[in-house]
Amino acid sequence: MSDIVWDFHGKRFVVVGASSGIGRQIAVELASAGAEVLAIARSRKRLDDLAAQSSLITTVQLDVTKVSCEDWTELLGAYVSEHGKVHGGVYTAGIAGITPLRGYDEEFARNIVETSFWGAVHALRGLSKRSVSVSDASFVLFSSVAWKSREKGMFAYSAAKAALVAAVQSFAHDLARDKKRINSISPGCVRTEMMHQSERETGALLTNIIQKHLLGIGEPEQVTGMVLFLLSDRANWITGEDFVVDGGYMRGAWD
Repeated sequence: MSDIVWDFHGKRFVVVGASSGIGRQIAVELASAGAEVLAIARSRKRLDDLAAQSSLITTVQLDVTKVSCEDWTELLGAYVSEHGKVHGGVYTAGIAGITPLRGYDEEFARNIVETSFWGAVHALRGLSKRSVSVSDASFVLFSSVAWKSREKGMFAYSAAKAALVAAVQSFAHDLARDKKRINSISPGCVRTEMMHQSERETGALLTNIIQKHLLGIGEPEQVTGMVLFLLSDRANWITGEDFVVDGGYMRGAWD
């Protein structure tokens, strides 16, 4: 159990990719800390299960690869009209998988980039509007240590996550004029449904990656502490940075 008590009463946050894994844990912890949460994901059933966890959680079913910036503006505008401007947002949506150079599925590779990179960009464009978020809002986009390790056969995922980190560093300049902050988090392997799916698809490759984590495979709650810190006022002088939370993977990877 954490010895840190977060207080987000009176604040509102948007979590994209909230139906499972790290995104779900973030939504639950924010609501437990008193925040109102707009949870967005593709699965209606899982969103219903999440909403049952707290009356502070509002849900919207959405596929990030099938909405435009205008769609985001409309969706977020409706939420703000009813609840008030948001104090930040977190984007965790993503898919992973093998894309070997000599045998990758182009549609699958493009979907990885659409979900992990362009989905985040479109969501942020809507969230960062002055009509949607307060002047000192904080945003956290999820990358992955894959952009640093660049494992064989994962070029699409690694490239998408690298692009996201670079974009966050650029976006920090755009958002600073409104005193808004943005950072990224690059987690290692965390025990989520996406990890288990990747393990089934990649077999020995993912097993080898997991073995390089000095502290073992992570749990969602071992990542969310960094998220809540970056969303909090205690991090109000931090922007444009990438934070690695990987159980020592990057150390083990190069031993």
